[in-house]
Amino acid sequence: MSIFSRIRDLLSANINSMLDSAEDPEKMADEYLRQLTNELYSAKTNVASAMADANKLNIRETQFASEAENWGNKAEAALRSGDETLAKAALARKVQSAKLATEYKTQSDAQDSQVEQLHAALVQLETRIAETKAKRDLIVAKKNRAQTQEAIQRTARGMSNAGALDKLDQLEEKVDDRLGKADAMAKLEGDSLEAKFKNLERDTEVDAELQELKKKLGQA
Repeated sequence: MSIFSRIRDLLSANINSMLDSAEDPEKMADEYLRQLTNELYSAKTNVASAMADANKLNIRETQFASEAENWGNKAEAALRSGDETLAKAALARKVQSAKLATEYKTQSDAQDSQVEQLHAALVQLETRIAETKAKRDLIVAKKNRAQTQEAIQRTARGMSNAGALDKLDQLEEKVDDRLGKADAMAKLEGDSLEAKFKNLERDTEVDAELQELKKKLGQA
């Protein structure tokens, strides 16, 4: 496959459609850029070679054109000196050189045309590479933005789980209520009639113990 065919195939691809339908657009863009870059290098190599060949052809064209002119001058000089045979031989060489100059000009013109086509292909490749890079950068930016948005949503979902803290607060409040009720029951039991009698008995025993102690100390 010629370089022009390869470049044509690469440039015929619809980059937007290709990337939109790709499972991994970023990876697809990187691969396409790799192909374009490789072809760009190949095209530059071919342009350099074609330009060198065109230069050689131009040199040969100029050389044979100059030879044809020189042989024409020699034929004229020979004819002036009366040597028609020598003049005809010089003219034969002139015709041969002129023919070669014409052939080299034809080849040189064709080569110049090919160089122009290769230059145009280079421009197209460079343009497509720039477009693809821009498209790839946009894809990466969208991908990063999507990841950021997903992270925000995950954080928001995590914050919504703060309802669990509310439930803990409610549970703590219930425990506090139970403790309060238990304290109240204990207080009520302390104020009951039975508790008062127990306190009275205890006080009586304490008073008796106090009198015994006073007697012992001679204070009664």
